[in-house]
Amino acid sequence: MDNIGKFGENVASKYLKDKGYKIKERNYRTFLGEIDIICEYKGNIIFVEVKTRRSDKFGYPEEAVNFIKQRKIIKNALCYLSKYHLWEKNCCFDVIAISISNHEDIKRIKHIRNAFYLDSK
Repeated sequence: MDNIGKFGENVASKYLKDKGYKIKERNYRTFLGEIDIICEYKGNIIFVEVKTRRSDKFGYPEEAVNFIKQRKIIKNALCYLSKYHLWEKNCCFDVIAISISNHEDIKRIKHIRNAFYLDSK
């Protein structure tokens, strides 16, 4: 993982903890890819994709979580739910978009709750 990605995930983890989320795992990997953060909040399992950018020149960070990326996250989430037998839990897919300066000063944190759904087509 590059430094900006790791920095963003650290910022997002602290943000979530401060909001009362319990971090279960970071960088959960399967043969299908990775989920940045898996946490629990009010009894729900939340799968979080973190996108961090220094510039909005090519769009906002959250715009990088396209349909293909969403499909990969959902498939990884299904692996996680299966591995830990969590089928009875409600789950959500959030995106945390972070914009920073060249000196890693945080300019914006945008938490998009329910950014996409398990059953989205």
